[in-house]
Amino acid sequence: MQFKPFIDGADARAMIDAGLAAAAREGLAVSVAVADAAGHALALHRMDGAGMLTGDVALRKARTAALLRAPSRVLADRVAADPALLALTDYLPMAGGQPVRAKDGAVAGAVGISGGNPEQDERIAAAALEALDAI
Repeated sequence: MQFKPFIDGADARAMIDAGLAAAAREGLAVSVAVADAAGHALALHRMDGAGMLTGDVALRKARTAALLRAPSRVLADRVAADPALLALTDYLPMAGGQPVRAKDGAVAGAVGISGGNPEQDERIAAAALEALDAI
């Protein structure tokens, strides 16, 4: 029998809080979403002033990273060469989603950020992941 890592409530809260703090340092209003390994929502926070669509976009970025087991940017980069990938309706080819990996490399879920440009969203996602090192 194999046991799979999972994101619990404390993990999700820590990532949300770290993402919000990183966004505030950059002067951005974003949404931060955390999904489990199957891409289902565990937590979502839309900051005051964040765009109305950012919550859905952040969650879709997290879902994409969880299901692909890779950063959502990977799909965004591949779509340029193969636009038919856009037919994968459960995936969102935009940077800002990062998988959450256990120490053994298994994917436990993902975090998604929406509200900044692609580089800002990725930096904030990285800050959210760093919060797990403190737990």
